[in-house]
Amino acid sequence: MEKEIFDKLKKAGKIAAEAREYGAKMIKPGAFTLDIVEAVERKIIQLGGKLACPVNFSINDIAAHWTPQLNDKTEIKENDFVKLDIGTHVDGYIGDTAVTIKAGVEKDSLIICSEKMLTEALKMFKPGTTIGEIGEKIQNVAKEFKLNPVRNLTGHSLGQFDLHAGAVIPNIKTDDKYQLREDEVYACEPFCTPGNGFVKDSGIAQIFRWIKDVPTRGQEARKVLEMSKNEFLRLPFAKRWIQQSISPIRAELAIKELTNAKALYQYFPLREISNGMVSQSEHTIIVKEKPIITTL
Repeated sequence: MEKEIFDKLKKAGKIAAEAREYGAKMIKPGAFTLDIVEAVERKIIQLGGKLACPVNFSINDIAAHWTPQLNDKTEIKENDFVKLDIGTHVDGYIGDTAVTIKAGVEKDSLIICSEKMLTEALKMFKPGTTIGEIGEKIQNVAKEFKLNPVRNLTGHSLGQFDLHAGAVIPNIKTDDKYQLREDEVYACEPFCTPGNGFVKDSGIAQIFRWIKDVPTRGQEARKVLEMSKNEFLRLPFAKRWIQQSISPIRAELAIKELTNAKALYQYFPLREISNGMVSQSEHTIIVKEKPIITTL
């Protein structure tokens, strides 16, 4: 790996880690989700990074892909399981990390489980380890805690300006024989739950990503496409970001037009199918004989 790329990965990871710790301290009963998310997003910029995705702030049985909407009044309640998931980048090189906080109380076995799943998996990110072996390790830790891994969520490889670069890191044993190679970059993010261990699309999408250009009727739709490519660099963005420069109603209509035309991908919040609480832990790793965790 070129030193310039390595340094940018390390910087992105350091910024993500600092923003994660900054945001985690703000997760308390009575706090507003929007206040925390916007503060964390500002912190990333202040630290010299850029957003690789909106800050995800998924609560309780929502496992992923929830971020507050414009003027959101959602308030954190005591005992809420809050998953703070942060993606940063430096010139497209990404740091992706997450932590789960149980608001107002000490961490419990659910959080301890996802943290151990991650800790054990991280040791395996060496050249020659198979993807299936990592999934088996993660699943075995969940069994140890008598919990279930979330089977249809995975970690993922990272590329420049690409949060999901092709390969996946499962939370369960699979027959995937692909062997990790030196200098590959992955986000490993185990999820666990006392529920059934599957998630499904739920609620209203607040996060979107450019897929392709399409002919559009509306000026606002053309502006959203332009922003998604040139300002957000084809990475995921929040609807509330768009609504800072386009009126909320016009932004809604533009995004609806573009999703209907398959120009934008929409990330629906992912809810555990049996409404089980979900914990998530995540770090970014560079594959080496001694794996390098950039987001510690």
